Amino acid sequence: MKVASAVHGAAVVVRVEGDLDAGTVHLLHGELDRVWESPGTSVLVIDVAELEFCDSRGLSELISALQRGQAMNVRLILSGVQGVLRRVLTITGLRNVFEQHPSVAEALRLAADAGPRHSRSGGDPGSGSDPGSGSDPGGLYETAGDR
Repeated sequence: MKVASAVHGAAVVVRVEGDLDAGTVHLLHGELDRVWESPGTSVLVIDVAELEFCDSRGLSELISALQRGQAMNVRLILSGVQGVLRRVLTITGLRNVFEQHPSVAEALRLAADAGPRHSRSGGDPGSGSDPGSGSDPGGLYETAGDR
């Protein structure tokens, strides 16, 4: 697996290529730790267009990144979600939890237009602010009706 990051103003793009699993998740975790330590980051785009596989450990790392982003007021966006990761997010009911855009360019453009905090695509930008609330559409789990 390869992980690399680049700074685009107040946004950081982390590109993930290959397999994100128990044997490689530490690479993404380490890169994300560096992002969280960087002052001034308001948007984190994780580009998964070249991701070929994602197991439960990889998914757990993405969920942790989302939660940490919410706690730090950093908008997390996944770009290029397809294949195995799209299926994993759908099966687990997390597909609508992550803000997603088809490309890094679109994610950066929309993030710049909307500012640091914005509900996921198709959601209500004025949704509640309690990330742990079961009624918050920006929370961790979607309801069965959202599938």
